[in-house]
Amino acid sequence: MDEIIMRAVAGQFAIDGELTSFRRYGSGNVNSTFTFSTDRGKKYILQRINTNVFSKPYVLMRNIDSVTNYCRESILKNGGDPERETLTIVKTKEGKNLFRIRNEYYRVYNFVTDCEFFDQLENAEMFGSAGTAFGRFAKMLDGYPIEELDETIPNFHNSKVRYREFLKSVRRDPCGRVPDTLELINKIHARFFDLTRIVDYMEVGLIPVRVTHNDTKISNVLFDKESHDALCVIDLDTVMPGSILFDFGDAIRSGAATEPEDGTNPEINLDYFWAFTKNYLKETYGILKPMEIKNLAFSCRTITLELAMRFLDDYLNGDTYFRCEFEDHNLVRAVNQLRLLESMEKRFSEMEWAVEQIVNELR
Repeated sequence: MDEIIMRAVAGQFAIDGELTSFRRYGSGNVNSTFTFSTDRGKKYILQRINTNVFSKPYVLMRNIDSVTNYCRESILKNGGDPERETLTIVKTKEGKNLFRIRNEYYRVYNFVTDCEFFDQLENAEMFGSAGTAFGRFAKMLDGYPIEELDETIPNFHNSKVRYREFLKSVRRDPCGRVPDTLELINKIHARFFDLTRIVDYMEVGLIPVRVTHNDTKISNVLFDKESHDALCVIDLDTVMPGSILFDFGDAIRSGAATEPEDGTNPEINLDYFWAFTKNYLKETYGILKPMEIKNLAFSCRTITLELAMRFLDDYLNGDTYFRCEFEDHNLVRAVNQLRLLESMEKRFSEMEWAVEQIVNELR
């Protein structure tokens, strides 16, 4: 995005002052994100929404607008600072939450001051603070009218639907990659019931549908620069109805692994698991149902298996969804997510025991 377009787009929003500088910002792979400052010392986030991923940008922004307003009321009621504890949408001069030019859609947020984000955390204590942030987010939205929330990506964590699509890819084998990946395919087939358990429970009402974030990686938490306490959950594009278990499990999958998704031999770090779970449950114990608590540890296995399947599915289809940095990147990701899953399976009794001990302390 060049400066001329940047200034033209920023000028459509009700910002304080005239734009003086801008730069690319963040590590996200989906939307294009920039920061800009004005001559009155104000700082903002400007994003161009990726409509290849989010095909209904107005629906997406209606969700975010509604959810952030609901969070703002809760934060104020509890004596917090909504300018730092939730996202604040800046409307256009016409009062809209999006600006469209040609087939591109732009939005602006206030920049959350004196904060930082991390792709990986330095210690278990900081990961525990992230658990507080995600738990608080879930608790704030516990009373939100779920019928007002739309799906931005249908069946995003419907692992049964994902599995059916995976089988279609295996049968079609459009790139001729199935013969060399049969061992991985069979590992996924062998765990079919692990993949679908949570969705089955949701379908019969044993696990409730809640407002969920659906992308609970560590880089979606802002931390205070001085205290390193977690302040705010960001990147709300995938906020929609779902199971809170997928949020918990994905946070553990991405944050409590000893290596990143494309590492060589990731394992579950139980110190990180314990820290996150303890702080998460301090916030959510009062709202969670018994079946949700019972399946917290298991959800980590489910979402890790789902991601392994999605990476392999993308590999079989020619790497069309996830951004790849090198040849066979998705294959490497799939292999290592299955290795992480095997580590979770070996230490599953310890993970369940940790949840039980934390719950006993909270009773």
